[in-house]
Amino acid sequence: MIPAQHPYEANYKQEEDGRTVYRSKPVIAWDDEGQALVVDERSGRLVPANNGRTFTGLSEGGHPVVAAIPGGGWSVRFKNDDGTFTVDPLVAWTVRSDGTLTPIDTDYNGECQPSTDMSNFEGFVSPGAEARVAQPDGSA
Repeated sequence: MIPAQHPYEANYKQEEDGRTVYRSKPVIAWDDEGQALVVDERSGRLVPANNGRTFTGLSEGGHPVVAAIPGGGWSVRFKNDDGTFTVDPLVAWTVRSDGTLTPIDTDYNGECQPSTDMSNFEGFVSPGAEARVAQPDGSA
């Protein structure tokens, strides 16, 4: 058995109450023949991912968050519809198992989300720096 070093997910498709439901399980390890192994919750054992008839295949999984560090005075800048900017402080940076950092801020409801996923994301403001307004192309 070889422990999974890179995140993969086993994907499953099943019918529940007349609708199609998609689920996934993380691949924990690979057996000696190269089959992906997942946890079977009922038996408490590792089983081949393709053991069930609902198995649809494997896909690359996301690297899990392994740590979070404070925002450190950084802020994120968003462009509003009217051309003005909003600058919000970062709450934290999440660290994924591959070393990737993701900036996290909160919306007006207090919900945390990755800042760079927002469609109006403009950039970062370093600690102590003034928020700069984007200049039109061709201007200095």
